[in-house]
Amino acid sequence: MRAAILALSLMVCSGAAWGSDLDVWIDYPIGDEFVHGTVQIVVAVSGAKADQATVEFVIDGETLGTMIRRPFTINADVGNENVEHEFEVIARAPGGITARTSVRTPKLHVDDQLKLTLQQVYVTVGGSGGRVLDLERDDFRVVEEGKDQKIVTFERGDVPLTSVLLLDCSLSMTGEPLQAALEGASMFLEGMTDLDETMLMLYSDQLLRASDFNGDPSTLKETLSEVDASGGTAINDHLYLALKKLDARQGRSVVVLFSDGTDVHSVLEMAEVAQKVRRSQAMIYWIYLRLRPGESVDKVPSYMATWRDMESSQNEFRKLREAVNESGGRVQVVDHLEELDDAFVGIMSELREQYVIGYYPTDQSKDGSWREVKVRVKRSGAKVQAREGYTAYP
Repeated sequence: MRAAILALSLMVCSGAAWGSDLDVWIDYPIGDEFVHGTVQIVVAVSGAKADQATVEFVIDGETLGTMIRRPFTINADVGNENVEHEFEVIARAPGGITARTSVRTPKLHVDDQLKLTLQQVYVTVGGSGGRVLDLERDDFRVVEEGKDQKIVTFERGDVPLTSVLLLDCSLSMTGEPLQAALEGASMFLEGMTDLDETMLMLYSDQLLRASDFNGDPSTLKETLSEVDASGGTAINDHLYLALKKLDARQGRSVVVLFSDGTDVHSVLEMAEVAQKVRRSQAMIYWIYLRLRPGESVDKVPSYMATWRDMESSQNEFRKLREAVNESGGRVQVVDHLEELDDAFVGIMSELREQYVIGYYPTDQSKDGSWREVKVRVKRSGAKVQAREGYTAYP
């Protein structure tokens, strides 16, 4: 049931070809965007037979190659001619099970305009006394792939945001933990301003409840009423879905993930979700309610998951933590239920006090490569928190 609901949810976002045992979709390229040169083809597979699947890549009728394990990602040179391209993928699993899907990208018409892409970086600066809020444009330096970039826009303070509150309502949250998490989420909603929008997603091993994006806290709070904890925990699947929901939104986007544990039921591997994090502009904040208070922040919990052994599960935990940090967000470790209100309110406060820096990259090529970005400030002892890069898509 969980896998079917996840597949249906992702289908709405992805335009996939779906079956009961094996599902495949192309996450990039997107069908309405012109592509040229080197293109990174990104494919995701789910379903009961996903772990046994191989994926064949076909471009313009010619087979590029076959991959036998995740992540199903491959680079292809489609040339620089102004032509359409068809990208087809075929997933195969034992027993003759097959799923396929395709995407056709358009050619660039003569009246289309190629525009320079403004990259925006959302920056939190901390110091020994808390967040540093008095910096000016000249105090910042942006470096992309080792080259200094000219800052063309600079804002401080409150900037509208679009967020997804992704709340763990699995069986382990029964009773006071769930109530404390819902109250914390409610306080996050109270911090919204007129131009903000939030979507609520309550999950366990399936999507239990979800709202539309909405700017009215009182309407959103109705989704938080009469919630029962049930099922296991599928963080990967629902984090991926949250990022897909934010793809179509403009401006600053944020996922606030709450969980009291780690992933045990997801169909998707964290490697696939990490690729999605890199392709997204969303920041991720993870409020982690630790089961063993007092352990080292760097401690990776030992546990068995539905699809994975203990070592693989620990790697999933590490990859999630790495993806959160790379997105420009952070992990907020909470040891006691009474700290949850402060955690949710603190994240909203941090978002309200970020600097927003915009620049036009000196390299405007759209080759699908990862561009490393570093933000530095001219302030002794200052600690910078910002997204570590972006993927240069058309």
